[in-house]
Amino acid sequence: MSPLLFILALEILTCLIRQDRNIKGITINDEEIKLTAVADDLTCFLQDKDSYYQLFKSLEVFARHSGLWVNSGKTELFAIGSKRLLQEEFNHIVVKSIKILGIYFDYLKTSRKKAIFDIIFQSVQKTLNMWKWRGLTLLGNIQIVKTFVIPRFMSKVSLIPVSDDLIKEINKLIYIFIWHGNDKIKRTALVNNIEDGG
Repeated sequence: MSPLLFILALEILTCLIRQDRNIKGITINDEEIKLTAVADDLTCFLQDKDSYYQLFKSLEVFARHSGLWVNSGKTELFAIGSKRLLQEEFNHIVVKSIKILGIYFDYLKTSRKKAIFDIIFQSVQKTLNMWKWRGLTLLGNIQIVKTFVIPRFMSKVSLIPVSDDLIKEINKLIYIFIWHGNDKIKRTALVNNIEDGG
């Protein structure tokens, strides 16, 4: 019951924020977006500094009645577009790079691509390493890739563009996992080549 009760309580907060005209969100395709919420992770999109102060007033009112307080140590501000935020103007940490639901956002294209590459690659590598020593059959390895690796990879790449280098590296990890090392990949390629008459 606890997760369901939490979601019901949090829904009151999201309704409060969405209905508050003093909290202005960003407009995309004629639709105003103020927030996204997944479990206890709340991301707000604010148009100006006044909206920031009004948001935290609303959060304080909600906290006094519910006991659910904002974790200030984990609360970060990130500017969208050409604007830059000055730390002294806000009560929370102002950052140049932010991670939202496992995806990095950064002003610099190179560091953003590296962060995205690293987090996806390490996530897939960690999953495969966890299963590598189980002594699974070929079909078992394929099932692990289909169940745990491909969905995790696709959930990320459906949200952000990825480079060809990342796809190549992920493919390499998968093949090594399935065939227990590079040698078997080479031998399989050789067998296929022989069967094709090459």
